[in-house]
Amino acid sequence: MRVRMKVEGGDRLARKLQMIAEETARKHMRESALAGAEVIRAEVEDRAPRKTGVLAGDIQKEVKKQTKNRVEVHVGPGKKGWYGALVEDGHAIVVKGEKVGDVPPHPFIRPAFDAKTEEAYRVFESELRGRLKLYGD
Repeated sequence: MRVRMKVEGGDRLARKLQMIAEETARKHMRESALAGAEVIRAEVEDRAPRKTGVLAGDIQKEVKKQTKNRVEVHVGPGKKGWYGALVEDGHAIVVKGEKVGDVPPHPFIRPAFDAKTEEAYRVFESELRGRLKLYGD
């Protein structure tokens, strides 16, 4: 799932980002995006099934792609919770190559994403604005 976030007054913020060193701008963008993603990550963790607790305990956020003014952060299960997509989307039960049943979907990622996207956006924007205030108006 992807979220595109546009900051109000984004042109002014973009100019500030361009005026500071690229490495510093990238750091501020990354940290702000991770702060916003944490809101969604925590909600996914809260909504994750807890049959064993492994899935809920393995919800992670990770920067996948970054440029000076764009960051892509993925939120979801890590290696231990690899089966999270099967829980989210449901799956077939196959025994010896033959389908014997279905496990219905139990969405927890999409509902968390839908519930917390706006809050994540506000956290991202607030964090970025706070960081760029260090460089004056």
